[in-house]
Amino acid sequence: MALYEGIALIQEKQAVVLDLGSEYTKFGFTGEAAPRCIVRSEFWSPGLRGYKRVFDYKDDEELYDNLVHMLHLLYFRHVLVNPKERRVVVVESLLTPTRFRETLAKVLFTHYEVSGVAWADSGRLCALTLGAPAALVLEVGAREAEVCAVIHGCVVLRSLQAAPRGALRVRTELARLLAEDGAPALTDHVLEDIMVKTCLVTTRERAQQWASDSPPTPAKSVRYPLAGAGRGRGGPGGAVTVEGRARELSAEPLFAEDGEYCSLQDLLLQCIMQSPIDCRRALAENILVCGGGAALPGLRSRLREELAHALTEPPYCDRLHLTSLKFHSAPAHANSVAWLGGAAAGGGGAGAGRRGPAGGDARAGGRDAWLRARRLKDWVCLLDNTPPDHPAREHHLI
Repeated sequence: MALYEGIALIQEKQAVVLDLGSEYTKFGFTGEAAPRCIVRSEFWSPGLRGYKRVFDYKDDEELYDNLVHMLHLLYFRHVLVNPKERRVVVVESLLTPTRFRETLAKVLFTHYEVSGVAWADSGRLCALTLGAPAALVLEVGAREAEVCAVIHGCVVLRSLQAAPRGALRVRTELARLLAEDGAPALTDHVLEDIMVKTCLVTTRERAQQWASDSPPTPAKSVRYPLAGAGRGRGGPGGAVTVEGRARELSAEPLFAEDGEYCSLQDLLLQCIMQSPIDCRRALAENILVCGGGAALPGLRSRLREELAHALTEPPYCDRLHLTSLKFHSAPAHANSVAWLGGAAAGGGGAGAGRRGPAGGDARAGGRDAWLRARRLKDWVCLLDNTPPDHPAREHHLI
């Protein structure tokens, strides 16, 4: 046997990184610069004779079956590895329901018998890719937008902000605008394809002109062919004309102001206001915009304009005295920044019983430990996040 073959046998195999989103799933190996596959979070259901989304479930048993089929598709069709031989790094949101987390752990540990799993929050992993001591992370996902402040590898939980301002909101507005222009009813897959290929985020000045009585000259209209659109998943034949007005205004719901402070600029500024006062300037100068919805052309430029304007009006002009707003360029495509952070953290030794990203993962564990307790550690539980040698444990204060 050659020397390098013997070394390969005793070396531990690369862990896999799983980022299971509501619309798309990223899956690949640690230490790599990009996921091996980016697929829809759905699988073929023989009973339904069609594709079924992972997040369409009524009870725990249906969710369990959905996750089993989805992971089988990822492991045995896209990456072709044995689940028992590799640890898993799960990229998740801090707002993921406990029901979903525990069911996913049950599938990984009991059905696929993985040896260890490290659970890491997406906001901290996105900040890890920057290497900055402080970062303000805005993730524009499919269904909602989340903003979190990450300071020295720790998420400021009290400043976490979230609102249903994701790509689905843009797609719904696009469908409404197309219907006003006389377009036929389109499937979700076709609408998503039209949004990705034709829509853009206009400037704040043009958005105000569209809202006034003197609209500006619209952008160029685009003729979108419908035959075979959406990977053959339906849609009428022929073509539809996407007017310039629909292309420009479809993203306006992301910046629409209301009394709930739910626009993207409000979420960012509210997060800064709830963060420690000595970190606010550093957060404003280290803004990272990521997520699938962040790929819309012109989003960061429009967000900068909206933030600059909001800082001149109450309540922000009285409480935030920020003179500089700086945005980072993501080190990867916007929709895979969190996965890249998981790949970097896992490559550095995240796993069961090991120190994870940014100084230790409070939710990393092996299969044997989970089978004994049948419980996942929680992000906000002091008992789960306090080190064993902390004085509070000795005095039974937690």
